[in-house]
Amino acid sequence: MKFLGFLFVFFVMPPLGYLVSATVYTHLGDQVEGRDTRTAPLVAVATSCTAQEPITLTGGFKTWYVCQAEVSANSGPPRTMEARGFLNPSLIGVPVEVGTTHKGTRLVAEHPRRPNLAGLALAGTVIGWVLLIATMLWALSRKRMPKLSSSPQDIAEHAGKQFPDP
Repeated sequence: MKFLGFLFVFFVMPPLGYLVSATVYTHLGDQVEGRDTRTAPLVAVATSCTAQEPITLTGGFKTWYVCQAEVSANSGPPRTMEARGFLNPSLIGVPVEVGTTHKGTRLVAEHPRRPNLAGLALAGTVIGWVLLIATMLWALSRKRMPKLSSSPQDIAEHAGKQFPDP
């Protein structure tokens, strides 16, 4: 039975912990804050969104969206780009300030709603998960304690010792 416990701790808990951490991070980190976009250098307006699977390596246990967005720089001509994660169907038609990464090929939220909370929650989740795994390993590695009875002779027999008779 301990062998199955160790298999569970080593092969099930780490992937499950990763998915829980990804869920926490994407839930708190992929929310954009509505701001005035008149002075924004890069603005995206979502035109359509497609829901992705609820269990993924990038999103954890959360449905996330891939949206097609019309992106314009300083009120210039718009171009269509794909936004992953931070736009959702409720933001279709709403201008959102965005930035780019990977030499301008990937859109990211310029002003996430709670940028510090996402990192802190992720750190807390990872630390908590590591402590949970350590506790499970400690519990699995302990030897079973004998059942305690009321007489000292029964306890001594379990321990392999003899108490002298008074």
